Amino acid sequence: MAQTVSATDVELQKPINAIMEQTLLRNAKARAPYFMGTQPGSLIRHGGSATIKWRRINTAADPGGTGPGPSTTALAELTATSSYMQGRDSVTAAFTDITATVAKYGQFYILNEEVDIFNFNGQTNKLMETLGIVAGRSLNQLQRNVGESNATERFAGGVASEGAILTGIVVGDLDNVVLTLNVNSALTFAPMSTGSTSIGTQPILPAYWGLCHPHVAADISKLSGFKSIETYAGQVETGPFEFGTYGLAGQAVRFMQTEDASITSGAGGATGSTGLRGATNIDTYSVLIYGMDAIGSVGLGQQQTVGPFMAGDPLPVIEMIVHDRGTGGVADPFNEISTMAYKFWHTGAVLNSNWVRSLVVGSVSR
Repeated sequence: MAQTVSATDVELQKPINAIMEQTLLRNAKARAPYFMGTQPGSLIRHGGSATIKWRRINTAADPGGTGPGPSTTALAELTATSSYMQGRDSVTAAFTDITATVAKYGQFYILNEEVDIFNFNGQTNKLMETLGIVAGRSLNQLQRNVGESNATERFAGGVASEGAILTGIVVGDLDNVVLTLNVNSALTFAPMSTGSTSIGTQPILPAYWGLCHPHVAADISKLSGFKSIETYAGQVETGPFEFGTYGLAGQAVRFMQTEDASITSGAGGATGSTGLRGATNIDTYSVLIYGMDAIGSVGLGQQQTVGPFMAGDPLPVIEMIVHDRGTGGVADPFNEISTMAYKFWHTGAVLNSNWVRSLVVGSVSR
């Protein structure tokens, strides 16, 4: 007697929604580099204050000039009777305190029980991952604002204001920033690498970090004196979003690109025939360039990350919170509701304004 095979696609609904699967697979993790090189701090729970403090020890070359300066006077030979400290004069230490107040941020989902019952396994985990991605990007943009909103600005082409910008980034802009940071004794992040002609690599100078939008990154890559990352990536450690370096007089800027860099629509001069992006007026972009210990960041209870990360990666300063069905008490009499949330505390500050600049430029890249 012949056996009949059941048509399971009729008797039982297909468990996979192919369109939803593709959507989830394309949910890429965002890049979040604005913590790169920041000075971490921590604010301890139950510490009695919402304020974080960074302390900078000054020298005479720093703002205010109250710290010790270089000594150019020879010490005289000791003779005759010895005395306490041998008659030598001491110098006085000086410091500047920078403070910032933390604030709390967060978002959450409310889910009914049908999410678990009728969706495929893993839906809840994917929702949690999505919250993690949003949390990481939130932190990245908050830290971006700390630098871009508090750094001294230079406008493209050396013009006096953002509304007068009529050009993209030019060599003169980068030269001005590098020289300014050099004169202000800013500290570089990356040590020098010599390169080798036998394997086609180029020397890399000690460098500051520069963060910019992909549109501006394309413009920078066309500047004279720019070295693309493939000419040195095999001989030095690079940032995961780094695309190249620009050098001047023994110092350089190593650039990373991020889509979270600020764009202000129509804030520049008239677009006209400039060829720059923008409808009636030019769209402007902020390029943040800074040295070591120029910017601080902080999270609650733990030190903030000091390098770039992928949004969605576990971060100690982000608290992921899940309340399952059945935990709502009388507010959920049928045990139907669950919630997913993230929460974090954040603040940041420019610790030394002489060691950070924001270039505000247009872009020609399309």
